[in-house]
Amino acid sequence: MKKDITPDIQMPEIKIIRYLDKMAVRRVFDNILSNAARYADGNFTVKLTAEGKILFSNYAANLSRVEVERFFTVQTAKESTGIGLSIAKVLTEKMAGNIDAAYSAGYLRIQVIFPEK
Repeated sequence: MKKDITPDIQMPEIKIIRYLDKMAVRRVFDNILSNAARYADGNFTVKLTAEGKILFSNYAANLSRVEVERFFTVQTAKESTGIGLSIAKVLTEKMAGNIDAAYSAGYLRIQVIFPEK
């Protein structure tokens, strides 16, 4: 609310079911959303596809491709890093999932996939 960001949330009509560690999933999503709130420069989109992919996208003008390639490292004025997203990666992989990040045209895109079991 402080950054005047209204998320665009898109979900399919069908139920997507995955059997995962509830607390770990909560931590993954909390870390992704916290970083988006901290570093987004405007819009923020969350999309759940019918295949179960969760796509997060936000404009982040102050990031660089090199920082994203170091897997979610973000420098701030306080010289802290986006370690929360590194934790999200570890937790996602422990649940047999996959998390990727891409940065292009000022947009940070994070994709999370948890396989059906």
